[in-house]
Amino acid sequence: MKQLLNQNMQESIPEVLPVIPTMDVVVFPHMIVPLLVMDEKIINGINNQAQESKMVLLLAAKNHIDPQGAIGTGDLYTVGTVATIMRLIKIPEGGIKILVQGICKARVRNILAEQDMLHAHVEKLEHEPVDPDTLVPQVRSIKTIAEKMASSGHSFSPDFHLILSKMHDADKIADFILSHLNLTVEQAQNLLEAETKQDFLEQIYSCLNKEIEVAQIQEKIISSARESMNQSQKEFYLREQLKAIKRELGDDDGQDIDEMRLKLEGLAVSAEIKEEITRQINRLERTSAESLEATVARNYLEWVFALPWGKDTVDNLDLEHAKEVLAEDHYGLKEIKDRILDFISIRKLKQDGHSPILCFVGPPGTGKTSLGKSIAKSLGREYARISLGGVKDEAEIRGHRRTYVGAMPGRFIQALRKAGSSNPVLIIDELDKIGSDFRGDPSAAMLEVLDPQQNKTFYDNYLGLPFDLSKVMFIATANSLDTISEPLRDRMEIIPLSGYTMEEKLHICKGHLLDRGMEETGLKPEQMKFTDDVLKDLIMSYTRESGVRQLERLVKKLCSKAARQLVETNKIPVFTTQNIDQYLGPRKFIEEEYNKENRVGIANGLAWTSYGGEMIKIEAVLMPGKGKLTLTGQLGDVMKESAQAALTYARAHSQEFGIKDTAFTEYDLHIHCPAGAIPKDGPSAGITMLTAMLSALTNRPLSAQYAMTGELNLCGEVMPIGGVKEKILAAKRNKLPNVIFPLKNKSDLIGIEDVAEGINIIWVDHADEVLKLVLNFKRKA
Repeated sequence: MKQLLNQNMQESIPEVLPVIPTMDVVVFPHMIVPLLVMDEKIINGINNQAQESKMVLLLAAKNHIDPQGAIGTGDLYTVGTVATIMRLIKIPEGGIKILVQGICKARVRNILAEQDMLHAHVEKLEHEPVDPDTLVPQVRSIKTIAEKMASSGHSFSPDFHLILSKMHDADKIADFILSHLNLTVEQAQNLLEAETKQDFLEQIYSCLNKEIEVAQIQEKIISSARESMNQSQKEFYLREQLKAIKRELGDDDGQDIDEMRLKLEGLAVSAEIKEEITRQINRLERTSAESLEATVARNYLEWVFALPWGKDTVDNLDLEHAKEVLAEDHYGLKEIKDRILDFISIRKLKQDGHSPILCFVGPPGTGKTSLGKSIAKSLGREYARISLGGVKDEAEIRGHRRTYVGAMPGRFIQALRKAGSSNPVLIIDELDKIGSDFRGDPSAAMLEVLDPQQNKTFYDNYLGLPFDLSKVMFIATANSLDTISEPLRDRMEIIPLSGYTMEEKLHICKGHLLDRGMEETGLKPEQMKFTDDVLKDLIMSYTRESGVRQLERLVKKLCSKAARQLVETNKIPVFTTQNIDQYLGPRKFIEEEYNKENRVGIANGLAWTSYGGEMIKIEAVLMPGKGKLTLTGQLGDVMKESAQAALTYARAHSQEFGIKDTAFTEYDLHIHCPAGAIPKDGPSAGITMLTAMLSALTNRPLSAQYAMTGELNLCGEVMPIGGVKEKILAAKRNKLPNVIFPLKNKSDLIGIEDVAEGINIIWVDHADEVLKLVLNFKRKA
């Protein structure tokens, strides 16, 4: 009955129908759709048609139309659906709601836009009649894919497949599927415009195929997301369990990060440094605790928070306290002690001044390193020490980059962490023994550390943050300046430490070494007594050094012998100059190496070494030959040139000295410096070689009561030399009564007048003055 009514309505369709444009929807025949109409022209057309056939034409608008803009007749598709109005309801806002049902397809011949209505001339479209049997394969295909969708769980509704399986009519199947498909306007319009039923069903099959493909992809995505979520949930659950376990053990990572943030708030650093540290904390928080990256970040942050950012110790500016501490720990060293007292005085007047950068240069055993500890004690500062002897890698100074496995900060940052203060006294030991290779030159990296204008923002490669080293008091130690580069020397205040005199060694031994030796061997001070004669014998006969290290070993050895005898016999021996060789062995320096007899061709010279002053003998022998000069004793180039200059001077003034010319042509002159295994160099032996040559050429004995030093030029002038103090000490050690020095070195005695006590120093300006003293020789006028 319903089908018959529908056929009658199709036969009675008027040629002219009011048009209702539809947005985002395409209405198919047999489809019931509610519509909201607000346009007055459309409403007028609907009202007019409601009194007659109640039929309208539904035309879909194209996709590119702006929903908020007006729709023109050219924006509508030309194929639509004729529908009948089932219900009409007016709404208070001024529009109407209608319920329409599609009847059949129709094509628009032309659209009439009148003032009050919109009409169209239409012609009905029908599919060509086909044999139902020809549609069976397509219907089966549609049912098969619907069954596939149901079995895979992708069905449109729970009873979709069940209802579809009971249908056999192709039109009903198409209408049922269309009611479930979610099509775009363009896709639906293509279906509506299908010319044949086969084409229509083929397109429906294609749409179902796309639906199942989309459903499968969505299921795959959902499954993947579900697996990922399951894995994430599993990891989260395990991580929460691990956190709970760590919390019970007191090792909570989250708590550590919170503590780091609290520590950061208390750090006295700039905003830029805080920003970088915050970035590293956030990075650690995002990183899995078990990863290698987390370990690197955690180690880095531990180093950052362990450094003494802005932590300064208050200086003790009491001069009397400083004098007392320095005098208690070290005897002598007046220049260094005065420099420290100067610094304390300046700091008392100006709190923000630069800390000095000092370099103590002197022979081993003179107390350079231990002096730094005493300075820290006198100032009330923390003490740290860095040894650079043999260091060849620049990263030892500036640190390794964190990209390397096992990277660490440089030695200076490590020392500051150990000191726990940003203004410690930092000893840089063995600065002259820094090496260099393909990994860089550490001495070049030291230029930044020891420059007050640069070390305010010292950059360590590991930290990646600037650190202020300007408050640190740097004290470098070295045995020689020769291997230290000029730019590095320029950054330091050089303070030389000469060797100790015999009196100073005696005082040091009585005030420090004896107490230390007895304490280390378990003896008490009242159990042992050392006389001055015994100590002097140790100093003069068993040691040959500028410092006191060997002397300390000898004292400790005697204390050890005394401790052993106390354990064995319950008696402590009394050490005297007569029995001391029974405990220490034979004396090593019996009758020193200088010449004590007036002999021809043998002169006493004075030399400077990195270990202090030394006595040397210059021997000259004349023998028949052809005027050849032979030099032996492992002499350096400068010393050989000094010998040649001395010979030239002697030959140029041979007549004045009463030397025949044949002495230079018929005789060879051999000059030798004993201890041939030890290299020797320098110009200061020039005057000594001249006296030895003239003694051999004139056959006059040299006075053994003099030791001399001085560079000689071709005019016979005695030029200044270095190491005055050390050479005076060497002469005193060898008990020489007289020493000859260049007059130009007289100013070097200022400040060390006590060293010159007990020895006669003769200042000379010309070789004639020396020859008159040691050869009792006057040149002929």
